[in-house]
Amino acid sequence: MNKEILKRKYTEIESKIKPIVDFLETNKNSKEFKGIYKGIITLQSPIIYKPEIFFLGVNPGDGAYKILNIGKSETIRTPLRMIGKDETSLKELNWYESGNARCKKANNKWVKGYEWYQRDKMVNNAFPQRMIDLLYEIANLKYPDKANKYDNNSLPFWYETFGQKIMYSNLYPIATTNIGDLYKILNTIAVKDEFKWRSDNKKPNNWDVRRFFIRLTDELIDLVQPKTIVCIGKSAYDDFVLKKDTDKKKIFSGQKNKIPVIGFSRRGNWSGLLKEIAQEIISTKTQ
Repeated sequence: MNKEILKRKYTEIESKIKPIVDFLETNKNSKEFKGIYKGIITLQSPIIYKPEIFFLGVNPGDGAYKILNIGKSETIRTPLRMIGKDETSLKELNWYESGNARCKKANNKWVKGYEWYQRDKMVNNAFPQRMIDLLYEIANLKYPDKANKYDNNSLPFWYETFGQKIMYSNLYPIATTNIGDLYKILNTIAVKDEFKWRSDNKKPNNWDVRRFFIRLTDELIDLVQPKTIVCIGKSAYDDFVLKKDTDKKKIFSGQKNKIPVIGFSRRGNWSGLLKEIAQEIISTKTQ
């Protein structure tokens, strides 16, 4: 599909959240949202038609918010990474951004960002570091003849091929420091008179809001048609498939609209799961 057509169709999907975005931005300094609402980030990668993997998280963290407010003590700004506002996220996969995973520390401050492929450097953010390591594990299985043949000072051989066929987004585009803050915001939005979540007389709750965002994610996935969806964390998996997996396993799989869906637990240090997750992704893609 033509990139401009893809972008236009995605813009139509994204526009449906505008009333929520406007409401949060107008009220971000209210007692209900101040300190917990950290902006809106709809995509964390370019829009790709038929990506090999569509990674799906719960919601963005507060990293962009922290960067935007470095050195500011009075006027707090919230990032709005959306089509037509700040398209930073559309330029490169979030995990590839310089300094996102690894940095140099001096005087107890992060002062220099290393490139994502410099995997021998100090880690300043474990999440993108682990996701990058997962991409390397997947590449090792996709290209066994070149497995582990890397130079930490140059881009890996798979960057221009497999590395450009990855999408990353979240079910809920509202950035927060933790999932508890996200639910506080969703709970508040659910009962505001500005929004009519239900056509019956029942009192709305945060699941009414969550279903709205999940439907938009379904629309996005229908548009880009990924080969495999990988949910980052059990909460993302359970919400997306609308079914709570009660098994105690660390990796789980299913389908939604005939697309394979894989999820994995992020409890504790999940670095030890990366090889298994990569194997599950590759096995699903080759079935």
